[in-house]
Amino acid sequence: MRKILLKKSDGNIGDLMSLAIFILTMLSVLICFFECVGLMRVREDVSQLARKYTLTAETEGFISGDEKASLIRELQDLGISDIDLSGTTFDRVGFGNIVTVKISGKIKGRYNFSEMRASTAKY
Repeated sequence: MRKILLKKSDGNIGDLMSLAIFILTMLSVLICFFECVGLMRVREDVSQLARKYTLTAETEGFISGDEKASLIRELQDLGISDIDLSGTTFDRVGFGNIVTVKISGKIKGRYNFSEMRASTAKY
């Protein structure tokens, strides 16, 4: 009985190879998934910043130089590069006029994005 239990059987690399290929495939899918989720998180954070500064611009009538510098710093902290704020209201507008915040740039230096928010122009 002992000889039967200790006897080595012929191995088959095919069983192990298919398992290894499956594990590598699932690992690559997971890496892509987490990369995409990270990009969506950054995009959502940019959207929240745009909303925050739109509300500030509605209250004050424009975005001041200090607020502009703060916005750029917060965007850089999120990993945004090539930041462009053209189209944003930096000059004071009259009561009831529309103020806009337009942010464009690159996430992680590779993915272009653009976010635009406008006030509701309450009269």
